[in-house]
Formats: sequence, C-alpha cells, structure tokens
Amino acid sequence: MFKQNFQQFYKKVIISILILIAIYVIGIAGYIFIEKMTLLDAVFMTTITITTVGYGVVKELSKAGTIFTIILIILGTGTAAYILINLADFLLSEFLLDRFQIRRVSKMISKLNNHYIICGLGRVGYEIALELNRDKADFVVIDSADEPIAICKENNWLYIQGDASSDSNLIEAGVKKAKVLFAALDTESENVYITLSSKALNPKILVVARATRYETINKLERAGADRVVSPQIIGGRRMVALAKQPAIVDFLDSILSTEEIELSLAEIEVKPECRIDGMTIKEASEKYQFEALIISIIESGQKVMINKASPNTIIKGGHKLIVVGTVEQIQKLSDLAV
Repeated sequence: MFKQNFQQFYKKVIISILILIAIYVIGIAGYIFIEKMTLLDAVFMTTITITTVGYGVVKELSKAGTIFTIILIILGTGTAAYILINLADFLLSEFLLDRFQIRRVSKMISKLNNHYIICGLGRVGYEIALELNRDKADFVVIDSADEPIAICKENNWLYIQGDASSDSNLIEAGVKKAKVLFAALDTESENVYITLSSKALNPKILVVARATRYETINKLERAGADRVVSPQIIGGRRMVALAKQPAIVDFLDSILSTEEIELSLAEIEVKPECRIDGMTIKEASEKYQFEALIISIIESGQKVMINKASPNTIIKGGHKLIVVGTVEQIQKLSDLAV
C-alpha cells in the first residue's frame, strides 16, 4: 500500500516540478522578449516573482511586463503550493494516519478471544474471510502483500501486515487465545512452518491447512495440522458428486450456507456435567422435549463420524453431536449441552 501511494505521489510531484520548470523557462523568455532584459536579469526577475520574495524589480516594467508578472506569480505560486499540498497529504496519510490505524487495529486485536486467524489472503483465504464475515465471526488476517491489506482496509477486517510464519506476528494476532488458524498460503512449505509455529505457541488451537499436492497432506498432518484441505481433491470429488447425486449436494449446500432456509445442520459440543451428560438420546429427548434430530455422535478425539446415533446411545461430555433441525430446535439442544 505504501509503495502504491508513494508511486502516485511521485508521479504527481514529478509532473508538478516539470510544470514549474516550464513556467520558469517561460518567465525568463518573457522578460527577455517583453522587457529586453539580459539573461541574468531575466533569471533574477523570474526567481523573485515565482518565490514572491518581493526583493524589488530590476527596472520599471511596462504595462505588458506588469500583466506578464501577475500571470507568472499566479502560475508559479499555484504550482509550488500544489507540490507542498501533495507532500503534506502524503506525509500525513502514510506516517501519521497509518500509524494511528495500526495502533487502533492492534488494540482491537488484543481484545479478541476464541477468534479465527487467516494466514494468507489469496484466493482461498479470501473465501474463508467472506464466510467468516458472513457469519459475523471475529477474525484476523495476516499477509505481507499490499493488495490483501488494501482489501482488509476496504472491508474493515482486522489485519497484520507481515510474515504469517513469524512468531511475533502470530502472537500479535492472538494465536494464544484463538480457537482456529487457517494456513491458507499458496506456498506449502510456509503452511507447514505456520502449522508448527502455531501449535508450539498454542497446542490447543485447531489448525486447518491448505495443501496443493497430495503428498503434502501427510507432511502437514505430521506438523500438527488438525485438518488438511486440498482444493484440487475437494473440487474433483464435488464434481463427481454433482454428476452422480446432484440433489443431495444441493440439499447439503442449502442447509449449510443459506440463512433463510428453515432446516439447518449443526455441530454441538457436549460439555462435561451438563444436563444431558450421561443420558441416552431417548432419555434426554423424553425429559427435555427437544426436537432436533441427532444423526451422529463423534467421540472425543475422533475426526471422522463413525458412530451411528441410536435411541440408546449415551451422550457424554466431550462428545460432538451432529444434529439436524430448525434454528430454534438446535439452539434448545445447544443450551442443554453447556
């Protein structure tokens, strides 16, 4: 962003200086031809006229010379003022306002808790940010490039401009208090390093890492990534699913992404010693009259849903319930699980 603004400022100043030089040359030529001055006197008159020092004229000016001097003063001082205004605007925006913005953003980030961190605002990171923003979730973007930071500023997203693999930047982003980190950089080696660093700083944080190549998935998992996503693999599987079972894919897309639809799919974590801890699904349903349908239960520490939920399945603290229902039904069950 600084580089872009500096280039714009540089162009404006160069153009203004060229115009000022042109005015200076025209002034010298004007005094030579109108007032028949020598080159030195013409240079002197042009200099004191443009700078408005009021030192005094070399000789009495003719009517034409007086009019020419007035025009020269207006053009010269106007151009000089334009250069100074651009310089002041550049210094103010880049060195004062930008520092104030950085301090304000840092203060807001320091107040976050259980938030998300997006490392890399490329094509994948941008989609992640849009989804989190749509859900009104708190998140911080870390990226070193100017264009992603400009996007963050435009959308009022919290950001840190710098190396996403740097421990200091991760700490500033609140990695020790965050609940999820997305390693979404285009370079897989950097995603591995970010995963290692974030897990070292906060072993409990959930890391979702991006992998471009299939062979990198194992490396990211060994580095500590809880989930590894390959856009290419997911894209291929989705294309097959759309070809074989388009209605099911459309249905799942609707309940996962459409806010207006009545039916929703949700994940609920059961807290130890909550009201339904130790009860079977049937017992909890009869006692608390919740209508959300529990379709699967994930045991503590598991990543894949392998447990089919039945009326006699016991709900325990640490379980994750996969449920289907309306927003109100899901909220009622969520309140029982805390």
